[in-house]
Amino acid sequence: MPACISRPFLITLTSALHITFPHTMTQPARSIVYSLLVVPALLLTVAVYYPGLGGDYMFDDMINLLENPRLKLESLDLESIQGVALSSGAGMLRRPVSMLSFALNQYFFGISPYSHKIINLVIHLLTGIGLYLLSRLLVQAYRTYRKPELPDTIATWLPLIATSLWLVHPLNLTSVLYIVQRMTSLASLFMVCGLCLYMVGRLRLLENRRGIPHILAGLFLFGGLAIFSKENGVLLPLYMFVLELTLFRFRNRSGQLDLFITAIFTLFLLLPGLAVLYVLATDSAVLLGAYQSREFTLAERLLTEARVLVFYLKMIIMPSITELGLQHDDIPLSQGLFDPPATFHALMILAGLLMGALLLLRKQPLISLGILWFFSGHMLESTFLPLEIAHEHRNYLASFGILLALTATGIVLPLKKLRPVILYITPALFLCLFSYTTWLRAEQWSDNVTQAVYEARHHPDSQRSVYGAGRIYARLALTGHPDSKEKAYTYLEQAARMNNSGIMPHIALIQLSYMLDDPMQPYWFDEIYQELEHNPLKLADLNSLYLLIKCPAEKCTIQPERMETLFRLILKNRSVTTNTHTRAAAVTLYGYYLVKQRHDFSKGLELFKQAVILHPREPQYQVNLIELLI
Repeated sequence: MPACISRPFLITLTSALHITFPHTMTQPARSIVYSLLVVPALLLTVAVYYPGLGGDYMFDDMINLLENPRLKLESLDLESIQGVALSSGAGMLRRPVSMLSFALNQYFFGISPYSHKIINLVIHLLTGIGLYLLSRLLVQAYRTYRKPELPDTIATWLPLIATSLWLVHPLNLTSVLYIVQRMTSLASLFMVCGLCLYMVGRLRLLENRRGIPHILAGLFLFGGLAIFSKENGVLLPLYMFVLELTLFRFRNRSGQLDLFITAIFTLFLLLPGLAVLYVLATDSAVLLGAYQSREFTLAERLLTEARVLVFYLKMIIMPSITELGLQHDDIPLSQGLFDPPATFHALMILAGLLMGALLLLRKQPLISLGILWFFSGHMLESTFLPLEIAHEHRNYLASFGILLALTATGIVLPLKKLRPVILYITPALFLCLFSYTTWLRAEQWSDNVTQAVYEARHHPDSQRSVYGAGRIYARLALTGHPDSKEKAYTYLEQAARMNNSGIMPHIALIQLSYMLDDPMQPYWFDEIYQELEHNPLKLADLNSLYLLIKCPAEKCTIQPERMETLFRLILKNRSVTTNTHTRAAAVTLYGYYLVKQRHDFSKGLELFKQAVILHPREPQYQVNLIELLI
């Protein structure tokens, strides 16, 4: 753990232990006993994830980690650290904390995916410990200010059950074994630490003790680390608001409105929210313009996300290994409120959940907290932003809210005779189900071929899953496994025939045919031209084309006329003409092709300069220009 956060984390840990343990036991004894309660859950988590630790890199791991030359850390001086921290093009803030963690990982342990996955698992376990401490603090606040008669048994087991279920839940697997998703888990760890400090500070304030430093440390220190790990760290004040709304109601010790707490949420939640709404209302073209590079509109995304959230809820409560997967691009878009009818049903379910959470604010605050926690976790990535439709890792922290609400629901049911079943047997059954499903998925992820083929079989309408299987077999065919060639062509052809497939499968087919000395099919280029004329271009398409251009000219003898036609259509594509970021990338790629394949330095230089003008805030384009001049 970095030295800059170790002391605040230890303060959080010791403060939580001090507040939540009953006073019938000495402090050291309480610490030992309650700390040991979560150890079996941590060991079980290691056991179910162990088979997947030997898996390889996959998908975005390649471009972010293996193919990122700026990520290699030569020394630990300030200039080198700053360089690797800003080596990612992902996100508005470039996620420097996450990128630095990847660079340090490679610096100390090499590029082996095993070490990266070990660190990811450690982060997952630390987040689980943080959630355990946080849930103990939540139960303590609930017991102190809402339900003093809550038995010790329930106060002890509720946090343990909720945390254990979360630790082994199969929906969290992609955030652990998909290496680049450390960005998600690291941001979640820092947010959980910030929430623990907030709870400690609030409880101290209500005891007439000094708690403001804890709240500010949670908000600024851990909030800052979370945001610079991944942008959804900005949700930390919203999570804090949910805790405040359900447990403390913005009151001080005397029951009056707490002016400090009110000011915190006014400054860091209300005003930023109003600012976002103002920008969207006065300059909606910025948001709508970003949708030009997507195959869906803003309205279609909002309607579809209702069905996606219900799908997430289903996977949290009753996960199915055949429905889980790395890619979910096979979810059809909602074209209207009743197209498909499941859209309306999903909206009603979500509205009912939200209404139930508000109605239960006073009587069952823990259930209300869990439901509102889930919605808060999806406020950024599952609403209006032009992101991809669905990803499992978006539930990494959000899913804990539903597990907490379900656990609290089981405890408050007025069924005294069935309470032992509800308290012990039902959680044990769910724990077994979650653990076994996660273990099965980890077994699949231990081998890229097994994982890719399984997902392509169970997600036949997912272009990315089918394409991924084709790429895996293509890699095998190129590394001395001729029996994989036919499967590679079959999967890639299948992916290329899908609607809105992009040009990646076609590019992969062309490159594979050249590398294996097979005849290149002319209709592959014809289909690329059709795709570029009628569908938006994705940055992933440009990345795949870059790999083709990197292929030595004597190996990939593509006719210049074909490539000129291809780039002409790319530069005329509507997503390129309306998005300066995509256009800068396309212009750079064209310049790279002219310099490398056509040896036209002057025109390539002109295009590199144009990219700098188009996107002056992206230093990589300036680096490209400097390297070309050198």
